[in-house]
Amino acid sequence: MTHEALRPEDYVSRIIAAADEYRITEYDRLVAEARERLPPVSLVRDVCSPVLREAGDRWQTGRFSVVQEHMLTSSVRRQLTYALDTCNRAAAGRSLAFTTLSGERHEMGSLMLAVIAASLGVRAIYLGPDLPVAEVGRFCARVSVSAVAISLVTSPEVIDAPLQLRELRGVLPAGTPIWIGGYASRQLAAGELPENTVLVSDLADFEKRLKELPEESAR
Repeated sequence: MTHEALRPEDYVSRIIAAADEYRITEYDRLVAEARERLPPVSLVRDVCSPVLREAGDRWQTGRFSVVQEHMLTSSVRRQLTYALDTCNRAAAGRSLAFTTLSGERHEMGSLMLAVIAASLGVRAIYLGPDLPVAEVGRFCARVSVSAVAISLVTSPEVIDAPLQLRELRGVLPAGTPIWIGGYASRQLAAGELPENTVLVSDLADFEKRLKELPEESAR
């Protein structure tokens, strides 16, 4: 571990520089250190999100290989999973299910929001990405959740998100809200959304909705 106090932007620059030189042990250590030293919201917002965005940009422009992008993403995923488990131990009461629609394999946005929710005392149940809506409905029929949070990165047209959301509404318990967030959610029109479905505009909106969640009724 380094002994100097690093700012979040220092972690980002050092992690990217280490990944650029294939220094796996170094960026693994730095991501773990950021997780240990920073509050969960700052870890997600100020370190993990910009690191993943920069890694993706570098891969798209040919400055990172597929291996570099995948290895760095795996390092970040491990620490986010650790943070989620840690925060969930202290979370109680209300719970949220986090997943992505079938065909949506980009999971990191969903995982990062789960960490933030757990850090704010909401039990975050991370179901993983790319789930058929029937599976989500089956889970929610057995496990009470205050809402189902869906992350959308792939263009809605590619995975027919509007149709999947309508199908999801049909299999969820009555009254269970659907929250939609992520970059591609901006492409959805309000008229395409089933009832009791809301677009979460940004992190501040997400945190506000978390605080306003009603207590779950027993089943």
